[in-house]
Amino acid sequence: MKQAGIITGARIDVSPKQLGYDVGCFIGIILKSAKDYPSALAKLESLDEVTEAYYTTGHYSIFIKVMCRSIDALQHVLINKIQTIDEIQSTETLIVLQNPIMRTIKP
Repeated sequence: MKQAGIITGARIDVSPKQLGYDVGCFIGIILKSAKDYPSALAKLESLDEVTEAYYTTGHYSIFIKVMCRSIDALQHVLINKIQTIDEIQSTETLIVLQNPIMRTIKP
């Protein structure tokens, strides 16, 4: 399966909460222009708090998952990091209350 590209690697999953990351959220991002995607993504990738990113159809251009230690830390990330990226027109933040289902695709 590895040679066929089905298995792409292995990983160890850790509990963000046990590491002190108590606040998880998803942020929908509207870009100023579709051509801004590569540079916006590069800037988002440089932020340690951004753990996942998706290029999407629909209302948002990019959907990211962010993990922070507190609401204050999330506010700092939003105001001083994400919303200062020139290519971003606006954002909407959805705070995670629970993550009851977490799994990968079974072969």
